[in-house]
Amino acid sequence: MTGLVREVVVHDVCLDDAAVLRGTGCAAEVDVACTQDGIAVVLPCAAHLAKETALRTVAETPAEALDPAVFPPVETGLATLGALGLPVVMDLKAGPGEEARTAAAVLAQVPRPGNTRAIGFNHRVVRLVSARWGTAACGVLFAGLPMDVAAMATEAGSGWVVMQSRFLEPGLCAELRARGIRTMTFSASTQERWEEALASGADSAMAELEIATAAAGGTKTTGGRVESGSPAEPSAEHADASG
Repeated sequence: MTGLVREVVVHDVCLDDAAVLRGTGCAAEVDVACTQDGIAVVLPCAAHLAKETALRTVAETPAEALDPAVFPPVETGLATLGALGLPVVMDLKAGPGEEARTAAAVLAQVPRPGNTRAIGFNHRVVRLVSARWGTAACGVLFAGLPMDVAAMATEAGSGWVVMQSRFLEPGLCAELRARGIRTMTFSASTQERWEEALASGADSAMAELEIATAAAGGTKTTGGRVESGSPAEPSAEHADASG
């Protein structure tokens, strides 16, 4: 593995292409949201369908009307990735007022975390999932650097903090680790951001596919695209969802 990072997480994995990650030691990050009738599904990667379109489609459509090849139930997506030996990081997409519904769907379909973690900008939904899964399987995303990261993570029942690499530095990572909280960086889309993530001292570093697979092989590369509103680049609306 490159640098001191213990884990590389591939951002926004396309399930159809996930086999390329077999044997790399990487984890896979996917987005999860609830359908109109309260079924948790994996969203297609941004390369296949824009996130805003995917989120709107899921919110307005019952599960039985969705193509399961495009919007598989979350347990099906986890089984696909698990068969490849990949740990999974689920980014839970839940707007204000959708926390209980989203958590209930995830917990009904995935009662135990296994080799899966749940993260989210909405700290309320993370707190609800953490009550069943435990803190080690849950993480909160921050758009900025709050005054007391550890207190906010603890309040959300989170054993992981996820934020931009420019806000993380070895001292903060060590402080959080001493309090039982591990750290993960947002997705690196360029070699410069990847090296910044490595220098941060984080336990896990997220990156776009090309960078992550090259890092697993110990080589350098140039990055790809960043989609607004994902862990790669938090949008303004997410900044208010963490209370």
